[in-house]
Amino acid sequence: MAWTAVLLGRARTVRWRRTAGILAAAAMVLPVAPVLGAGTHTVDVGIVAGKSAADGGFDFNGYQRGAMTVTVPSGWQVVVHFQNVNALAHSLIVAPASAAQQAAPPSTPAFPGAMTKDLASGLPKGATQTLTFAASKAGTYAFVCGVPGHAVAGMWDKLVVSDAAKAPSVTPAGAAVVAAR
Repeated sequence: MAWTAVLLGRARTVRWRRTAGILAAAAMVLPVAPVLGAGTHTVDVGIVAGKSAADGGFDFNGYQRGAMTVTVPSGWQVVVHFQNVNALAHSLIVAPASAAQQAAPPSTPAFPGAMTKDLASGLPKGATQTLTFAASKAGTYAFVCGVPGHAVAGMWDKLVVSDAAKAPSVTPAGAAVVAAR
């Protein structure tokens, strides 16, 4: 439109600029509906299975029995970079917190996409997998190894999805790589 106004002469160009200025000012005053997905945030979380020999390899990042807590703001997208470094096969599922004490964790994750393949048989040493899911509901969940018996042996930690959190975090500090983007 501006190029047309320029071709038609200076008077129309000035009128066009004045109209554009009025529209810009109105846009600053009038409420505008938010664009869906405009505020989406993503957090990358590194989870390494079987890192510590002290507990027989039944740990995530060297922590077990809920000693590590990853907190994510509600509504964020979570990308888990999972790796098994232990000789035993391990897997990962994000499950309700009560699943941490079950001999066989549930086969359905708390959030779509929040589990590794081969949940019950696990992934072999050196295997990696990336999981992506939306932390869509506030609450306390558990990162659980889905291989039967591993969770009751201590292979679980916590995931808190928080309406109050403004940024992702991990406790104890440095227990996992947690990077927001």
